[in-house]
Amino acid sequence: MMVEVVNEVNGRRVRVNAVVNGSMHTVLPRGIAVELGLGTVGVADVGTCCSIAKVNYGYASLAVNGMLIHTRVLITDDVDKVVIGIIDLEKLLSDVGN
Repeated sequence: MMVEVVNEVNGRRVRVNAVVNGSMHTVLPRGIAVELGLGTVGVADVGTCCSIAKVNYGYASLAVNGMLIHTRVLITDDVDKVVIGIIDLEKLLSDVGN
């Protein structure tokens, strides 16, 4: 799925081929967050298949087919692709239907 990740504060944007894999939250590789100039604003406890992990988070906008949502994104060194979370996918799909 092609998605544009946008830092609304500085206007930087990057277009990437994101994946949807059942994750609840949208996840960005740290390199993309750095490229966008996204700062982290906190640490969240996130459940994984085996444990609870502490993960940095920030805020970004996601644009798909002209639809734009603002959301919290997890920022990590553990993934190499943008992962669109189910919660954000539902928001984007519900906006498409309206």
